[in-house]
Amino acid sequence: VRIGLVGCGKVALEHHLPSLRRLPAAEVVAVADHDADRRNDMARRFAVAGRYETADQLLADPDIEAVGVLTPTAGHFEIGMAALRAGKHVFIEKPLALSAAECEQLVRAGRDSSLKTMVCFNLRWHRSIVEARGILASGRLGSIIAVRSVYTHNRDGSDAPDWHRLLARGGGVTFNEGVHHLDLWRYLLGQEIEQVFAIHNPSPVYEDAVSVLTARLSGGVLATAINAFSTGPASELEIFGSGGRLLINLYRFDGVRFYAGNEYPGQIAVRLREISGALMRVPVALATSARRGLFGETFHRAWQGFLDSITEDSMSPCTFDDGRRAVLAALAAVRSLQTGAAVVVKEDGQEATYRP
Repeated sequence: VRIGLVGCGKVALEHHLPSLRRLPAAEVVAVADHDADRRNDMARRFAVAGRYETADQLLADPDIEAVGVLTPTAGHFEIGMAALRAGKHVFIEKPLALSAAECEQLVRAGRDSSLKTMVCFNLRWHRSIVEARGILASGRLGSIIAVRSVYTHNRDGSDAPDWHRLLARGGGVTFNEGVHHLDLWRYLLGQEIEQVFAIHNPSPVYEDAVSVLTARLSGGVLATAINAFSTGPASELEIFGSGGRLLINLYRFDGVRFYAGNEYPGQIAVRLREISGALMRVPVALATSARRGLFGETFHRAWQGFLDSITEDSMSPCTFDDGRRAVLAALAAVRSLQTGAAVVVKEDGQEATYRP
């Protein structure tokens, strides 16, 4: 599949191009970016022949079959819609778009065409998420009652662009970062996010630097999330059920731990089981590290899923509607930050405040 990429920023350079280079079914034939230095540097590094200043120029290239939209979120809607009109399959980085209306138009445009569309929630392909889905499907956790997320970074923001710092541009930790774990709640539990309450603190750099969310999901599951820019890095989920709890750490090669309802994590038998399990995973961890690590692997698998949907004419593994629903929940959280009230996540994208 001949691919053109719009946006030559950090995520394209560090994750998407290295992943696509390893995929036999992909050929990146062109890149586009208004910054000539970024555009030419990426093209040289990855031996890409086509170099365009604008997305429209790239979309006019008849040799391109699929487009990756890797720009800041504000550009996703316009470029995504133009790509569909140009007859290209479309892969868009998360979040799908800035507003509910833009997301809905992208979803409808994709459904009304025969083209394949996908949003890049790459964490769905993380090895630990795949393993956790298997445990959940087995029923070992029993009835799910709650989920906890922590998603934090070590970023001082000294070089952060406006689109990463300002809420109106799609920035802030709740919307731009937190949307990852909102999607994982849906993906792992198969439930929609119905109501959100959020509080936050700004920093001298970020309008939304640290936030705490609580939510209720459609099956009655209660959820909480901590998101922060300027602390130590963490990406964890813990799922609580009537039969035990499941701890998922996306930054560890032995990142999945199940504790039955009658087990304590400090028990000798439990600790020996964890040590044995970690040692058994070392060979796989070393091999994965040589292939850009657990996180790099997620982008490789995400692109493979998108390419498979094109070559096999199958359903996208992460649809624009998946992207829309995660954005609706993230927008409700931002609305809650701004109003100080709980917000009901409405299907039509119209946020409604709710005070008990």
